[in-house]
Amino acid sequence: MSSDLKDLVLDFLADRPHQAGETVQCGWFVFRIVRSGSPPEIETLDMKRVASFTTDFTEAERICQLQNEVINRHQVDASPCTLRHSALVSKSYSPGNSEAFLKHDRSSAGTDSGWYVGVHVEPLDMDDVDSFELRSLYELTIKDMRMAPYWLLPEGFLVHLDTGKVERFDP
Repeated sequence: MSSDLKDLVLDFLADRPHQAGETVQCGWFVFRIVRSGSPPEIETLDMKRVASFTTDFTEAERICQLQNEVINRHQVDASPCTLRHSALVSKSYSPGNSEAFLKHDRSSAGTDSGWYVGVHVEPLDMDDVDSFELRSLYELTIKDMRMAPYWLLPEGFLVHLDTGKVERFDP
């Protein structure tokens, strides 16, 4: 089965050296080369379990389409964010929480995405560093797929995960 995302990665690899076992990042996603050659055989993360790959690109295509729809709807340029980036997460948050939100502040450097995952009614002390943890966007997405469409929004966006309402703010 061919997909636009898969074709994009194969086009990228067509004139570059590559070997089986290597990974390739394309946009928000990471792909693994299973067999080198022309064309190479590649896999995508299945988005169900950490480090689990599949040759079925259906879920990756769906996420890519959702991300593009959000960027187009809000008429912004995509943030250079990947599933390898991390977010600061309130320990009050749990997957599927109806009070959960995403807030994209300024990133500091490296793998910091600038995203914060919190809950609207925060019972923890926001001045206590032990109230937070760092998690990868990949891990967060696997556990709460509601987040997947929004990771490419630039700084200055607040997303209410229960309703999908997106608001702008001045970062």
